Amino acid sequence: MEPALLYESPFTDIAPQGPEQVFDDARTTRLFEVIAKINRSAVA
Repeated sequence: MEPALLYESPFTDIAPQGPEQVFDDARTTRLFEVIAKINRSAVA
């Protein structure tokens, strides 16, 4: 999954400004780190 998709529908239907509207900075950063880790493992 591309992290940019978190700023599109259906996610923005709940949080129009993206994950930062739902999570604090630390959790948002961690969310993107986990997505990146999953993406890397899916390619390997």
